Amino acid sequence: MDRRGLMAVGAAVALIAVATIVWVVFSPGWVVPALGRIAEQQLGRGFSATGGAHLDFSPLSVRIEEPVLAGLTDTSAGVLSGGTLVIPISFGQILARRPDLARISLNDSEFALLIDERGQASWDFPEARTGQEMAITLKQASFRYFDARNGQALGLSNVDGLLRITPEGGVTFTGTAVIKSQLARIDLELRSLPRVNAGGSPLEIAIESGAASASFSGRLSTGKVLNLAGPLSLSTRETATLARWAGIPLAEDAKLPAPLNLDGALDTAGRAYAIRNAAVTLGQFRAAGDVVADLRGERPKLQANLQAETLWLDALVPSAGAGPGAWGRAVLPVQALRAINAELSIIARTVAFGSFTGGVTRFAATVTDGKLEASGAARLDTGGTASFTAQVDSAVLPPSGTLGITAENASLAPLIGALAGVTALSGTGNLKLELSAQGQTQEELVSTLQGAASLSLNGGQLAGSDIGGMVTAVRERILDGWTAVPGGTPVDSLSATASLADGLATLGASELATPGLRMSLSGTVDLLRRALDLKAELLPPETAPLPVPVIVQGNWAAPRIYPDIPDILNNPEGGFARLRPGVIPPGN
Repeated sequence: MDRRGLMAVGAAVALIAVATIVWVVFSPGWVVPALGRIAEQQLGRGFSATGGAHLDFSPLSVRIEEPVLAGLTDTSAGVLSGGTLVIPISFGQILARRPDLARISLNDSEFALLIDERGQASWDFPEARTGQEMAITLKQASFRYFDARNGQALGLSNVDGLLRITPEGGVTFTGTAVIKSQLARIDLELRSLPRVNAGGSPLEIAIESGAASASFSGRLSTGKVLNLAGPLSLSTRETATLARWAGIPLAEDAKLPAPLNLDGALDTAGRAYAIRNAAVTLGQFRAAGDVVADLRGERPKLQANLQAETLWLDALVPSAGAGPGAWGRAVLPVQALRAINAELSIIARTVAFGSFTGGVTRFAATVTDGKLEASGAARLDTGGTASFTAQVDSAVLPPSGTLGITAENASLAPLIGALAGVTALSGTGNLKLELSAQGQTQEELVSTLQGAASLSLNGGQLAGSDIGGMVTAVRERILDGWTAVPGGTPVDSLSATASLADGLATLGASELATPGLRMSLSGTVDLLRRALDLKAELLPPETAPLPVPVIVQGNWAAPRIYPDIPDILNNPEGGFARLRPGVIPPGN
């Protein structure tokens, strides 16, 4: 072999030797066993990687696929599993076969925080001897909590942020996560992870999303059940979203009064959450007391015992449609009654509903398996009392309900105005309603109204209308709308009864007396269309200023008013001729 051949062979051998050295030096196969030794020495747990280790050069790092940090037993789920573990590494660490875990990254990995039937937690590391702080960058990670003692489960997904673990077991996290399909910003500081499953550890946490925010400062313990104890603050512009976060299965289109603000002392026991000495703001409603949400049963249960300055009832009653005189056609949120059971008790200094206000009020409501029963009673500011009972059954289709209202020696104008939109009648008297209806919209409820009503008034005013002037004017012409007059017409007395069927109120024995007139009333009121078809007969007929009844027909805001003479609408001149002195016209 000549010199050139020897040199070629030598070069080949040298290249093979260099390649071998490079492969031995840079092969990352040593990393997984090294991590296994570290995990065993510092945590008392095993470590493995089913996807192996790979060396990346830009930047220089070791990439470990499908890492697993063992759980409590060989068969239990790993505390950490899946995804990719990335460890930055230097040439010196490669040569020394000693990775530095001070700063690592986890992509698409899952943390399983599990408690078995004996109360042992997967994050308990009795042999932990970590000597350095770890900074873990999380990308699309997930956290799963499950307590086998009571079946409580919680979860976070799409977790991005920085997780720091101190040598003493303290944990901080700053980043984002998806909670119940809502992206939220999370800032957390846990003083000691090892103490959580024992006596508990101080915890500071703030969660904020586009719709809601929450902050807690207190103690976290899982020794017996998951327990949080300390001050809590909640705020949301979308109450339904917060309810879904709490595990209440509301429909996506469900609407609840908002905004909601709640501050108080949180004390949880597993899936039962109590907020003591709470300050609650829900829309216009402000109250203080105790609130408990119990999520342990098949159907969540809410309990509240509150005291309020004013109980606003407007939010509980659907608004009418967009047009004047229209009823709402939007589907009412009665499905919320099927999502939760409830027991509510509220004492308020005043109650308000539309133009109606009352004094000290007691309100109670229970919801059981989709059925609501509510009652309330108030002393009125103007004297007298008012009470109501209501029942709603959302478990049937269409939903059905009943409403009973009783007012005694009460100023009726604000109450009638709030219930029917009639504001012209004022005075003190008695009102009684016993109604039932079924339907999914306000319009359907009004069209199916059944029941009875009665009204009695002693002294009052019919604002904006001149009853005597209309009786005089209707002798000569057909009136289109009420005859307006400053101050209206004084009312000596008014008594009326009505039976309701399919949204039509048929008057029974009814009578109106003013200083110059007395008349009996009969006919129907169409509540759905807000229309009148009434007949007023002047009493006594032999001395009445008009010898025939008066017909009132059409929209109740501006009805057509004319004397009860045959064919008067088609032949007004001939009809009014019959009212001349000496002519006695026949009635319709």
